[in-house]
Amino acid sequence: MSSIFIDEFHDLLYILGSGLLFFIAIPKAAATSLQRKLLYLAVLAVFSACYLCIETIDPWVFALHLTPLSILLASLFEGGLAGIATWGAFVGFGIALVGTDWAANLSGNSVLLLLGLTFHYRCLRRSTLGFIMLNGLAYIAIYEVLYIAVAGLRGAAVNPATIVTILLGAFPSAALVIVTYYRVRNQENLQEELYNAEKYQMIGQLAASISHEVRNPLTMTSGFLQMMGKPSINPETLERYRKHAMEGIDHATSIITDYLNYAKPTVEEARPLDVKAEIEALVPWISSMAVMAGVEIRIKHDREVPIFILGEPKKFQQCLLNIMKNAIEAMPGGGTLTVKTKVDDGQVCITIADTGVGMNKLQLKRIGTPFFTTKEKGTGLGLMVVVSLINVMGGQIAFNSKRGQGTVCEIRYRICNV
Repeated sequence: MSSIFIDEFHDLLYILGSGLLFFIAIPKAAATSLQRKLLYLAVLAVFSACYLCIETIDPWVFALHLTPLSILLASLFEGGLAGIATWGAFVGFGIALVGTDWAANLSGNSVLLLLGLTFHYRCLRRSTLGFIMLNGLAYIAIYEVLYIAVAGLRGAAVNPATIVTILLGAFPSAALVIVTYYRVRNQENLQEELYNAEKYQMIGQLAASISHEVRNPLTMTSGFLQMMGKPSINPETLERYRKHAMEGIDHATSIITDYLNYAKPTVEEARPLDVKAEIEALVPWISSMAVMAGVEIRIKHDREVPIFILGEPKKFQQCLLNIMKNAIEAMPGGGTLTVKTKVDDGQVCITIADTGVGMNKLQLKRIGTPFFTTKEKGTGLGLMVVVSLINVMGGQIAFNSKRGQGTVCEIRYRICNV
């Protein structure tokens, strides 16, 4: 009796090992259907060869334990190709090499294959573990009764004690195999859903990011167009507003082009940028929004001479524009937006401070994470893009804030010599 249980234990290890190797080698989310089918056949061939070459095979253990568990597992969970391949391998090995009764082998395994495939294609997707377990054990019972009956009718020497011992191990083994395979397969399906969700999330983030970035220059353009409608405006001011409005449209077009080229990005060479000049160039853009919000803009430079850094003009302006816009929106009742530059230990420090509502410590920690925002209609992607761009250009960014006292953003770049 102990030798039978040892043989069954070995069988169980082969079945669980082959199943887990199949799942681990090529996850469902990272492989095509053909790749997984070919992998299954390879795993089946390798483990079958190892079993036949290494193990001492008892015909009854092979027929009543290893064969039904393997065919049930393949047909019930993996479907047609896996089930038929497993059926062919075990029927062929059983008759040609192990010495099982050909009629009992063929009839029992064929019925088990049909039952497993029927359940797989009709019930598996919507079935609970309990329902799968109930049907799986019922199919094993049908197979065992059919095999023993056909073998007995054909005159095979049936030892009741041996049969009972094998069956005592077959049903717990079947239950363990079904539970293990179900859990692993369910985990694999969850990973596939997560994999697909991440892809769709990336698409959603990209779309939301495009909307967010384009809205900034269009908002500025809208502000200038509204100011152009004032009755007492002089021609020079009107022309200046018109020019800024056109620049806003060009800026929005440029951003859209950059995102459309995202799949095939082009790396622009960084060039020296005059920090003071870049900030001054943004003042007209932000001033219309500041006027409408009742915000005063103050620009202060520690040095009168130009300060140069290495960067890309569009990306640098995009970062500053996002931060300034957020600062103005954080002051719904008006306030002061202060932009300062100073040189500190070979670095230029750009400080953008507001006198708005501020943030608590938890909100500060989440700055730059996807979809975190303190605004009712925000996407949370603006600062995520800012943090990413500044890091790409070799800069550092940090925020400091207190509730009711405003927020300070500090950006540092290494000064370059021109």
